[in-house]
Amino acid sequence: MLFSDDFSTWDQTFQELIQKEKPGAKWTLHLDKNIVPDGAALGWRQHQQTALGRFQCSRCYRRWTSAQIKILCHMNKDAWKSQGRVLMRIFGQSCQKCSESQFENPEFSTESIKRILNNLVDYILQRYYGHRKIASILNVPLDETSLDGPHDTLNCEACSLSPYGRCALAHKVRPPRSSSPSPKSQGSSPSKSCPPSPQTSNTGFGNRTFQDLREPREVGSPLLLILSIAALCLIYFIK
Repeated sequence: MLFSDDFSTWDQTFQELIQKEKPGAKWTLHLDKNIVPDGAALGWRQHQQTALGRFQCSRCYRRWTSAQIKILCHMNKDAWKSQGRVLMRIFGQSCQKCSESQFENPEFSTESIKRILNNLVDYILQRYYGHRKIASILNVPLDETSLDGPHDTLNCEACSLSPYGRCALAHKVRPPRSSSPSPKSQGSSPSKSCPPSPQTSNTGFGNRTFQDLREPREVGSPLLLILSIAALCLIYFIK
C-alpha cells in the first residue's frame, strides 16, 4: 500500500488495537508538536520508538527513506473517569543536499503505522493495566527492507532539540559492521600458534641469533684433549 500521512488512519487503527485487547477502554490519540523528550508533565508517562518512513524535500524534491524516524508519546490516564489520553509527536528530518532546509514531515505505509501503534498499545497495556508484554498483538509482515547506517544527527529534528546534540534514541542505532580487521589489530602482536622468528644482529656476527651471542659455543674442549695426550707422550719418551 502507498505511503500515507492521513492521521485519521492512525486514530482508527489505535482504537481498533486497544479495544481488541481492552474492550471498553477509553483512550484518545492526538498530535502535538509542542511536547519534547524528557519533558512529560507530572503524572504523565513517556514512550519513545523509531520507525521506518519516507521523506521528500520541499525545495529540491529529493526523496529518501529512513529507518530512524523518532516518535515521542506522552500519556496520562484519569483514574476517576477511566479515560486515557496520548499526545504524539513525529519528528521530521531535513534534506542533506539543501542548505538551511526545513524539517520535512515523514510519510508512513499502513504496515509501518500498525507497527508503531502496536508498540504504543503494548506499552499502555503494560503500564496501566498490568498486562504482560505481548510479542505481537497484530501479525504484520515485514515487507520493507531495514536500513543500517550511522544516525544523521545534523538533519534530525529530535537531535536539534537535545542540549547534547543527539536525540535519546540515537545511541540505539548501530553502525554497520566491517568484515575487515581494524588497522590496530593488524601486526599488533604475533599469533599464539606461530612463535616469532629469532631476531638477528647486525654487529658482524653473520646470522647468529641473540641467543647464540649470549651462549657462546665451547670450542676449547678438543684442544685441551690434544694437549693432554701430547704431554703424556713427552713424559713417556723422557723416561
